[in-house]
Amino acid sequence: MKSITFMMLLILISSCASKKPEFVKEKVCSNQAIKYLKNPRNKYKRAPNSPKLIQAMANTSRSMQLCYEDFKNRTGHEEFNTCLVVGVNGAKQTEFYNFGSRDVPLDQTFMNCAKAVTRSVPFSQYGSNYILIQSYQFYVDN
Repeated sequence: MKSITFMMLLILISSCASKKPEFVKEKVCSNQAIKYLKNPRNKYKRAPNSPKLIQAMANTSRSMQLCYEDFKNRTGHEEFNTCLVVGVNGAKQTEFYNFGSRDVPLDQTFMNCAKAVTRSVPFSQYGSNYILIQSYQFYVDN
């Protein structure tokens, strides 16, 4: 019985040690993105509901992981969140695009890599009048 209790304690400790950093848009997204999200004229925009957009964003995860690994090797930053906010208007035009993080200072190399990955998604093809908030959580999984 003591060994079972000990094993449960080890599992609990290890699960706490490898916890992902929490994403809170007000703490992670740039001031510019928060201002856009709080703009009263955007209150009628909805979250995107296109399964194809969800799949397109999921397809960016491997390339974003490569951007992260390169950044981690250069800077030593291991755990942080980034925030992508994209606004598409009623005419299906991307009217707002902002990628960044207030968790850690991102260098230009990482920003260029991440923007190349996320700009490859044709947001205007997945509907109109929506706001996409995409978090990328980067952490070392022990």
